[in-house]
Formats: sequence, structure tokens, C-alpha cells
Amino acid sequence: MHNTRYKKASSRISRRSEVRRFLSLFFKIGIPITFLVCLIFLLRADFLQVKTFEILGAEVIQVAEIENTALNFTLGNQFFLIPKSNLFFLNKEKLASVLLSKFGRLEEVSVNKHFLSKNIELKIVERKDDFFWCLIQTECFLMSKDGLVFESYSAEATRGKVIFGGILDGDPLMKNFATPEKMQNYSNLIRVFKEAGFEVSSINIESSDKAVAKIEIVDIIFNPEEENLSLTAENVVLLINELKSKNSSTTFNYIDARFNNKIFYKLY
Repeated sequence: MHNTRYKKASSRISRRSEVRRFLSLFFKIGIPITFLVCLIFLLRADFLQVKTFEILGAEVIQVAEIENTALNFTLGNQFFLIPKSNLFFLNKEKLASVLLSKFGRLEEVSVNKHFLSKNIELKIVERKDDFFWCLIQTECFLMSKDGLVFESYSAEATRGKVIFGGILDGDPLMKNFATPEKMQNYSNLIRVFKEAGFEVSSINIESSDKAVAKIEIVDIIFNPEEENLSLTAENVVLLINELKSKNSSTTFNYIDARFNNKIFYKLY
């Protein structure tokens, strides 16, 4: 009789232990899983998804093109479950990188999130097409003042800006024609001639020690590695004005200014 009671009590204790183990396992596994599922549903909730993109600063690039690229970036999921359009998980740096790589004209992209309006603000800065770079004047590209070739352009519509040539091989897009310092040196040469009344139409870099700048009355040969091209231009202007003052009908074949203060020229 005593053994029977002992066995029943032992059985009840065993069942209680099993229940406790089950409840403990449920709380250890079930609750985290439930929390994770609820979190995923929350992150996928409509009120946390990007709805619109506001583009600020666009001048040449079509706003719709930037919007479409940004919207395509938000399609699909990351980590297999979380939408890329989720405001919290939207990768601002990666979105900016995608836009910069797709649109060569873009110089800067700033991404700002607005959680209350479910809106993403894209502030952009476009590169200025200060110059052209052309391949034998049959295929042309826009180039910034810093020397970056960034967009294809019609060779038939290149009037009004200086055309650069040479140096680059293959596809020139997103390549640097020259360093910003060299481009500033070229700009100084262009400025001096312009102030003297001579518009530079093109500059072609033929080799490391020879470049040709074309103005209306003459081709000017100069050294592209010269540190002070504004001084070179000033000396050429002095020579032209001096010869023209003696004979206004003087016409030049070329002017070679590669030898410091010594300038060689040939007349027709």
C-alpha cells in the first residue's frame, strides 16, 4: 500500500517536471520566435515603407530618371525578409553610390529620410559641362573644369566651349583628362587669350611636351607640362600685338612657345 502511494506521488512529480520543462522550452524558444515574427511583420508594415522620393537640385538630369532609379533600388528584400524600402533599413550610402555610378553628371548626392511623411529627400549637385573632350571631332563628351569626362555629347553641337583632345584611350567616360591643377593651368592660358580678344577653340595634347591651342589667327604650340601657362599666353599675345602693330595684315603659320621666353614663329 505504501509503495503504491509512493509510485503515484513520484508519477505526479515527474509529470510536473515535464510540464515545467515544456513551459521553460516554450518560453526559451517560442517567445523569441513569436517576437521575431511580430518584428518582421512590423518591419514589413506599409507605414514604414518609402513612398516617394523628392529630388532637389536637378537642372539637366530628368527628375523622373532619378526617381525611377531610386525606386528600383528599393525593390526586393534584404536578409530575405526585410523590404529594401523600409525606412529604417534603407542604406543611404549605397543608394547614393548607385545614383552616382548611373548618372555621370552627378557630382554629389545627399540622402535624407523623413519618417513621418515616408519620404526620401535626394539633394543632388550636378557637374558643370565647362569643356568638351572630343575624339578627332567625331565623337564628343562633356568634361568638367576638373578634367573629368562624364557624358557623351553630339559632336555637331560643340560650339561655345573649348574642345580638348588627346591623352585618353578607349572609353573616356568617367576618366580624368588631367589633374585639377593642370586643368586650372589650361584655364589660365584660355583666360589670358580671351582677355586679349583671342578665343581659344581647341587644345590638343599631342605628347608629353607638345600641345596645340587653336585661336582664330594661328595655331599656338606650347608645352603642356609648363607650370605657368598664363605667362606663356601673355608672351604670345605680346608677340602677336607687336607684329600686328608693324603690319596689320601679318598672317601666321604657327607660333611655337615651348622654349621658355624664346618664341619661334613662321609667317605666311
